[in-house]
Amino acid sequence: MKLWYGCSQIILKIKRLCREREALLENITAAANQLHAHKHEYQPDEKTLQRTNRHLKFLRKQIAEIDLQLEKTLQQDTVLKAKVDNVCSIKGVGMLTALIIVSETNGFELIENKAQLVSYAGYDVVERQSGSSIRGKTRISKKGNSHIRRALHYPALSAVRYEGHLHDLYKRVTERNPKVKMIGLVAVQRKLLVLIYTLFKTNQPYDPKYATT
Repeated sequence: MKLWYGCSQIILKIKRLCREREALLENITAAANQLHAHKHEYQPDEKTLQRTNRHLKFLRKQIAEIDLQLEKTLQQDTVLKAKVDNVCSIKGVGMLTALIIVSETNGFELIENKAQLVSYAGYDVVERQSGSSIRGKTRISKKGNSHIRRALHYPALSAVRYEGHLHDLYKRVTERNPKVKMIGLVAVQRKLLVLIYTLFKTNQPYDPKYATT
């Protein structure tokens, strides 16, 4: 077993900022739902609407401050920044997504292979089985790091539209499972995660023609 080492100060700071940002986004969703409910109730109170709007504005301002702090923190480590830039060369993957995944895995410090990474993120496939007679449908375990899966949701949607071979992967999986489109998106998320891991470890930009060249 490898000796365990804690996160570096920069990665630890990035991880805490990303989780704080995630919590603020959840608060924004809750506040936006409350505002929608207040607007459509019978005789809404104007003061309540004003307070809710001010609360939403304050939360969005905090997120903007965190984004700026994340960017400044990343600038402090030129090696880490170069690796994150390589990861961001994948269409659909932005700086925030890259920082969440890198910080949640501690820069892939203890990840030795792709299968271990997939399992850590909860993308490993399991089958519901009881004895020799009951065999259910396969699904992902979701026992891993939920922050990683949440961070990859929207990048996967973007990659399916703009990245050729990921679109082909999505198409192949959905053709086999036409009733459940999410299975194809999960396959793309898993592929994106492995791509991010590979580019970060090799410190190379993304090359969509790598397989052919």
